[in-house]
Amino acid sequence: MAEGSTLRIDNFPLDDFLVILNQHERDVRKGYLPRASFLKEFKLECLWAGDGLNSPVHISIYCLDELETLSDTLETFIIVSSSSEASRAIIPFSKRLKDALLSIKENVLFRIDPRYGAVHGSAVEPIDLSIKWDKPGIYTALYLTSDPASPSLAVLEYVPPGNQKKFSSLFEKYNGVPPKKPSFWLSALGKLTGKNTASSKEQTRKINYKIARTLITFLQKERAMSGTISLIYKNIEPEDVPNLLIDKMYIVTAKGGSDRFFGTLADLM
Repeated sequence: MAEGSTLRIDNFPLDDFLVILNQHERDVRKGYLPRASFLKEFKLECLWAGDGLNSPVHISIYCLDELETLSDTLETFIIVSSSSEASRAIIPFSKRLKDALLSIKENVLFRIDPRYGAVHGSAVEPIDLSIKWDKPGIYTALYLTSDPASPSLAVLEYVPPGNQKKFSSLFEKYNGVPPKKPSFWLSALGKLTGKNTASSKEQTRKINYKIARTLITFLQKERAMSGTISLIYKNIEPEDVPNLLIDKMYIVTAKGGSDRFFGTLADLM
């Protein structure tokens, strides 16, 4: 594979992946899976029937990294996506997912959308009262951060004045802390002086197999059905995966192909 190539694995059964992950963790030198440092994104998919749903719904859980340009901080976030039938059920589901991440000492905060609230695309608990119906697709967004002033979360200035009280109330309801304004001055000063004003923990957080295992275990406890995992690795070479245990039928991109599961979050709605 050429330098900078992409290795993409799609729709691999979760149970089989856990067996391989266990073997990989026993002896990482064997290359049963690529090193986590190559992992750019991963996605879990399943059918789930819980919290009063009449029939199972399809749920996708995405784990992605993005560079927040204002703070120049690499942030990891998790998207729980489903259809509008799950608008109400996705809230307790996402809360339990948040607790699962907290149990491995990952700090987690909900992103509250300036219009929709905690469930993007849903009319269940909107901040903008003109929203009366759900979009076909809905999602929640969890950021692995302890900083309510992260520019990805601190969007109060984008909320019309008449709705700011409700936004603040929902933010505190789901996160246990009030929203804070991002310190643009500190971010700008850090860029000018070359100093990193963000903590080293926030700056270096990456997607890893520990997070993947936590999400898989969570889905098992939720009695999810037909679970699969898809993974995208970047800048990987053949020597990085000498004994890859994934059947070739699940490897859909071995060089240069798509390295994102979706273009923008709007694609999920």
